Amino acid sequence: MKYLSLIHISVLVFIGSLLSSCTGQTKGVQKSLEDGTYRGGFMDEGTIQVNLEFTLESGIVTEASFRHLVGADPAYYLDVEDEPYRSVVRQYDDALQHLVGKPLLDHLPDLYHPETIVRTEVDGYSAATIRSNKIISSIRDALNRGVYSY
Repeated sequence: MKYLSLIHISVLVFIGSLLSSCTGQTKGVQKSLEDGTYRGGFMDEGTIQVNLEFTLESGIVTEASFRHLVGADPAYYLDVEDEPYRSVVRQYDDALQHLVGKPLLDHLPDLYHPETIVRTEVDGYSAATIRSNKIISSIRDALNRGVYSY
């Protein structure tokens, strides 16, 4: 019985040390981001909807742009000229540009509330709005992939 208790205690100590080391790694992530250009995307139902590129220097976004942007509902694409969809594309760009000049990991959560950062309005007829979680997913994809170019 004592032998079994020692095993349980050892397992609990091991799990506790794993959890504390994971927490420590999370806090230091921003410092470990490499300088360079990153690319990432978001795909849903077999369609690439968002593909973006951004450059980091010391964890700060210095440039950010969309390489590809497509929406099915409402139907828009990066180079659309017609309103109200041109305004939707501008909303996406407003959200992405919000990160430029800021530490990425400190301000990425801002995108969960695009209404506080996006200034471009869309007409009431279409009521089209951005889904900024697609941008967040694309950025996380880029970080998971690592530096595209130095």
